Formats: sequence, C-alpha cells, structure tokens
Amino acid sequence: MSKFAVILPAAGKSSRFVHQRRKKPFAELKGRAVWLRSVDLFVNRDDVVQTLLCLAKDDIDWFKETFRADLAFRNVEIVEGGAERADSVERGLARVRSDVDFVAVHDAARPLLVDG
Repeated sequence: MSKFAVILPAAGKSSRFVHQRRKKPFAELKGRAVWLRSVDLFVNRDDVVQTLLCLAKDDIDWFKETFRADLAFRNVEIVEGGAERADSVERGLARVRSDVDFVAVHDAARPLLVDG
C-alpha cells in the first residue's frame, strides 16, 4: 500500500472571514473546530502515515494550549507556516518523512471532502 503525507495549510489571515473572532480553521462548525473536521478526514486512514498542520507563528502557542486535548489523540505535526500558502506548503514538504510515497495538500479550512 502506498504511504501518504497530508499537508494542511492553516497559516492564513482569514481576512475575508469577518463573522467570527477567530480565524476560519479555528472557528466552530457544529461544535467542533473546522481544522479538526479537516484533520479527521485523514488521521485515521491506514494509507496516511503523516499529517502536517501548518500554522502562523503567532498562532502556535495559543493553538497548542487551546487544542491540547485534541492534539493528544491525533498524530498531527505542527509546522510553522509562511507568509503565503505556497510558503507553508514548502515548509510542510521539507518535513515529509523519507518513507512517504505521495503528498496531498488539503486546506485546513475546507472540512467537507467527499470520499468516493
């Protein structure tokens, strides 16, 4: 079976998301943070061996404190994101394990992926 790494960029400013106090990936959707709904699409798959969540430097400490319990039960690596989405993906790619065959990139703020 092929091994996948998944990079989830979440370091953006969410400048168009004006209805919440938090950035879009951290906002709640039916009682759960959007990033959790996105990550959960991948972390329990047998073919996904690495999940990388790219966050803005200023969000990392807050994120680790706020979502400590969620992180404890998921194998998610936090990567410091860059100024642009491409920078965040590049930083994620630099952390991909050598035994990974393929890399998928999926926006952490888009949790409604259809499997099929």
